[in-house]
Amino acid sequence: MDRAVRNLIQRATQDARRVLENEYRDQLEGVFDIMFKQAALPGPPGHLDDYQRLVREKIVTSIEHHKAGGMNTSDAVAAYLREVAFTTLNRFAALKMLEERGLVQECISRGDQSSGFREFCGLAPGISALPDKGYQVYIESLFDEIGLEVRVLFDRQDRSSLLWPGRKTLTELLDILNRENLAQVWKQDETIGWVYQYFNSDDERKKMRAESQAPRNSRELAVRNQFFTPRYVVEFLTDNTLGRTWYEMTKSSTCLADKCAFLVSRKNEVFLKHGEKPADEGSRPDSDLTPEEVLNKTVYVPFRRKKDPRDLKILDP
Repeated sequence: MDRAVRNLIQRATQDARRVLENEYRDQLEGVFDIMFKQAALPGPPGHLDDYQRLVREKIVTSIEHHKAGGMNTSDAVAAYLREVAFTTLNRFAALKMLEERGLVQECISRGDQSSGFREFCGLAPGISALPDKGYQVYIESLFDEIGLEVRVLFDRQDRSSLLWPGRKTLTELLDILNRENLAQVWKQDETIGWVYQYFNSDDERKKMRAESQAPRNSRELAVRNQFFTPRYVVEFLTDNTLGRTWYEMTKSSTCLADKCAFLVSRKNEVFLKHGEKPADEGSRPDSDLTPEEVLNKTVYVPFRRKKDPRDLKILDP
């Protein structure tokens, strides 16, 4: 995935974050009376019904959890807002990727005109009486179904699932994800990783570094230092840990030697038998050799007993 394509993902991710955070900020302040610039959270306003009071109580519990970690009220509310927007965006991005792979029916590419939703309505005709014709119920049912397999992202019991975007914001979000210039990215495995990374903007990183040389909390540590690992790096790491281990166990007699594009091997490798020691050739250290001499140098590979590959354990540092 080249830089131009990643720029498109970055722009879309930041646009989606902006519309979601604006929406959820309005809900927190306008519906639940949870303000950003206040020293403490007031009690629930009188206009809330029983369900809204329950939602507000859960939101406040999540905010208090952040405060227990050392945040003031304003920062804790902002952290909750960020989590809700992040979760919503990544769920819809994941749905788009699943849809493109044919793992779910068309559900967001044409919004409430998607074929999956139309079929859903046919099975439950009464759902059309809901304000949004039941589209939220349909999407949440997909979350629940997929959540049986991928609970970490789609678990609706998580407190970051308490808010839902209004119709206008949902339409904007779907328009962003369905941009024509993004059509090529949804079938690529790396896309969800770049969405995760680009949720945090370059300006945020610069501001954090300007205010403090060292990360001041766990979020700053993540934003400043954690970056998505591109596929070729993952392949290089796995080819030369798991792949290399199996390559040595089989004394190079494995199809992985051809399939692992990044597997590092030397031209003259000698695989030692059990208990065998390498010959002492009195060779010069690699630092004294030319690159060509290094490549042609005999390399003695210590004996590795062959194991069931399912028993191999690899540490990614």
